[in-house]
Amino acid sequence: MNKKGLDERQLHKKNMIGNQMFLLLLYALMLDAGLYGFGFRWISYPANVMLILTICSGIYVFRLIRSNAYVGPSTEKERPFLKTFLMILVSVAVAGAIIILVNISGFSSNNQTGDMAAPILFIAAFVALAVAVTTIIIKRVQDKDDAE
Repeated sequence: MNKKGLDERQLHKKNMIGNQMFLLLLYALMLDAGLYGFGFRWISYPANVMLILTICSGIYVFRLIRSNAYVGPSTEKERPFLKTFLMILVSVAVAGAIIILVNISGFSSNNQTGDMAAPILFIAAFVALAVAVTTIIIKRVQDKDDAE
């Protein structure tokens, strides 16, 4: 076991997921740069990189949590209903917040890609914060389970 209490399987899974997400990030940035070179601009410059980074890091954290490679194994019995309920609750809250933010920001078909950068970055930052808070909550719940 290492410092975070991960066993060998969890370390292997964490490293494998990290390598895959790095390659996904690399390919997404290269694809974006290639499309930018051909004149296709889906979002203005700093927003496109931030959005790609946010999506890749969100997928990384989600996959780590889903494969139980985020924190070490718990000595207590599992509570799958509680985990499922919390994930559904957080998903509904994030989806609701995104819908509200989209309605407030005034997205319409008339917006140009440069005009959409600020609302998209705002939504991406909100989603990234929601993912970070969710992971902190999951870690604290699992740490509390380990302490008992």
